[in-house]
Amino acid sequence: MLSRSKLVILCCALGGHAVNIIPFSYGTFLPYVFSYLYSSNTNVRMSMMHVHAPLCLTVATGTAWTFGIFQKYVSQLALHLINGIGMSAWMLVLFFFGDNYVVITIAIACTGFHAGQLHVYFSQRVTEEGRHYASTANGLYGFLFGLAGVWGNIMSSTFINPWDIEPVPIFLNISAGNSYAFADSRVLSRVPQNWLILAIVMFILLLPGYFVIAGKPSDDEEECDLLDKKSINQQGSRPEQSIYSMTGLTLFLTTIGIGVSSMCAFDLFKDYGLKEIHDDYFLNVAGVLIPIVGAIGRILWGTLGDHVSLKVLFVGGNTLSFILQGLMYPSRLNKFAYVTNTCVLSIMPGMMTLLPPSVKKFMGTQNIALKYGIILTGEVIGCVYYLTLSSLIRVYLNDLVLVLLMGLPAALAIIPTILFIKETPLEVTCEPFMRR
Repeated sequence: MLSRSKLVILCCALGGHAVNIIPFSYGTFLPYVFSYLYSSNTNVRMSMMHVHAPLCLTVATGTAWTFGIFQKYVSQLALHLINGIGMSAWMLVLFFFGDNYVVITIAIACTGFHAGQLHVYFSQRVTEEGRHYASTANGLYGFLFGLAGVWGNIMSSTFINPWDIEPVPIFLNISAGNSYAFADSRVLSRVPQNWLILAIVMFILLLPGYFVIAGKPSDDEEECDLLDKKSINQQGSRPEQSIYSMTGLTLFLTTIGIGVSSMCAFDLFKDYGLKEIHDDYFLNVAGVLIPIVGAIGRILWGTLGDHVSLKVLFVGGNTLSFILQGLMYPSRLNKFAYVTNTCVLSIMPGMMTLLPPSVKKFMGTQNIALKYGIILTGEVIGCVYYLTLSSLIRVYLNDLVLVLLMGLPAALAIIPTILFIKETPLEVTCEPFMRR
């Protein structure tokens, strides 16, 4: 029988899976959403739709830190309910008003806000309940978190377009040229229904948490907290003091590197590979495999985090990340080598599962949600850095320089990690999490 701690972690993992369905799957829905809008408004352009997925992720990671402020004035259960019901509510808005571009933009941005709030909340609870097996617990959370993107393929292939109908070319204007859209009424009619189904799925996945996650730790967990506070070297109770310390800035820089490596593995992979690998079907199949490997990698990082020094893992992970991004250039000469290299690279963003326990261990136990939320905004910087290189100045760079610059944030985090991350052994007598 599951202990309460393990049950809380499982509910958090299910919740983390739910809140990332839209951020991770919206790109797959994009052609259908565009087609549905275009059927009622021919002034809509596909370029207008590409802003939605980055907007959702940017809002999610850029505002997540505010949860640490909100929880000082509102109960965690209330925040859980507000954000959870809010996500399903915005899916219902898309169900009723999904033929309006402005409504879609607002709904996607608000969904990202709720997703960021709940992600910080779940990460905080997983770290609290996992105790000194917190990295393993975060690995489980990260595994289901990373698999949220499968809903895009599931809904697209089995519900929206089970007939495998091809899009038809449409002429927009002379400057925009041709684009493609689905014109079949069966496909278009299922686009709004897709939002309704996702609203129900999110509500069901989040429902157990409303009854299980909220609440105070058990007596033995409170005893562990007292030991934590005595054994962890706190750098200050105010988040401003901790976040601007060299430890906080080092973790922030590591997060930037994680954001860039994630974009390289999951976004740059196909476009960069097609320059040398003229096999679109092979790259599409590999594109399905890579996220699965990445999700499994989160469990690997979590397991290692409870048995290996976090400092060593960050140094090794950043070093490997830089090397693997550089190897994207020569590995394109063989398509199997390229996919293998990218699969290993997709494991590197799993270091994100080490951040919540690292914040607690290296930066103290006070205001964990606020500290972690601020450090999480490093992903926004990483995405902006990636987009700047891949879109704005890519034409001025050769392919090797491009991937080396992509790996630069990870490389820059290596020396500060060695110098400024100070590990203090925890002298605890609590029973390990995995044996409860």
